[in-house]
Amino acid sequence: MSKQYENRMREHGLKPTADDRLNAEIDEARRNARLDSWNSFVEPLNVPSDIYPAILTLRHELMKTAPARALTAEECKTVYAVIGGLIETNAALRFHAERLAQLVDSWAGNFKALERTGQRIQRFANFGDVGADEETDEEAA
Repeated sequence: MSKQYENRMREHGLKPTADDRLNAEIDEARRNARLDSWNSFVEPLNVPSDIYPAILTLRHELMKTAPARALTAEECKTVYAVIGGLIETNAALRFHAERLAQLVDSWAGNFKALERTGQRIQRFANFGDVGADEETDEEAA
């Protein structure tokens, strides 16, 4: 949620909604993301020409076509850097997946809150007790 929007809400005495908070979390997660897409890397990788087609196309089976050979010290250093970049990218993907799971959990919580509100409105419509939430069958289990 932008600072301008937040300030306007405060001026009018309004609190951010659950939807506003969730959208702000998504925006923050996007700003802090280290990856641009599912097939990007955290940093550009300089790879040996033998394995370039596999890395470029993200097709691991093409690694089998690269000839096995002795590496020079410089090539070995390059391969180590590639492995380090892949490890770092994997960590960024794990972080992305964890953050996504948290956002989905928040989203699901919003639906549960809406359901409870709907149940209270229904109890009110039926002249029931709206003070306390009744347990649903799922919550009782």
